[in-house]
Amino acid sequence: MENDKVEIVNRSVSSPVNVGIGLWISAIRFRLPVCVPNSGALRVTRIPTLLTLAFALCVVTQVWSQEHEVPQVELLGGYSYLRSSDTNFNGWKASLVGNVKSWVGIAADFDGHYAGGESEHSITFGPEFCLRKSRKWTPVGYALFGVAFEKSESGETDHGFATELGGGLDYEISHRWTLRAFDVTASITHVGGETHVNPKVGFGVILNLGHK
Repeated sequence: MENDKVEIVNRSVSSPVNVGIGLWISAIRFRLPVCVPNSGALRVTRIPTLLTLAFALCVVTQVWSQEHEVPQVELLGGYSYLRSSDTNFNGWKASLVGNVKSWVGIAADFDGHYAGGESEHSITFGPEFCLRKSRKWTPVGYALFGVAFEKSESGETDHGFATELGGGLDYEISHRWTLRAFDVTASITHVGGETHVNPKVGFGVILNLGHK
């Protein structure tokens, strides 16, 4: 057995990647003793291949965990456009999503739209679904149900049932922030005995809180 003095590499490693790199460098620079049956004798062999495989496993494990990190809570705020009764409404949209699994969460959605003296508001709740296959881009779909409030130019108000069926596409800016690049919704309301299906289009910014 050869007696080579092995220098300790990266004493203060802080991640699996650093550990793998340190072991890999050591394997290349030095001969590490390994017991191999050979007529009762011990022989020394290089094992950079095994350490390289261990290093690759560490990297893959770390990258996989990062790509599948899911925020516990998502807060969205942004702009929303509504086309209703040949009138253009401009307004806002806000939502709160608590993620139960990586692919589904429970959403509470609030919005308001205004045109002259008219206004429309809705409060809806329901499931939101996500397809987290890419680290940066995440398609989103939802089916929300609740109540709609309408106010006419004369000041009269009414309310009824609301359904929001739609989806969008999210782009991760950073660990904390996500951009809702676009959001398209079919807004179905039943107010005053009449049912209307109107389009909503918007975009916004999402604040990610907590990760699991």
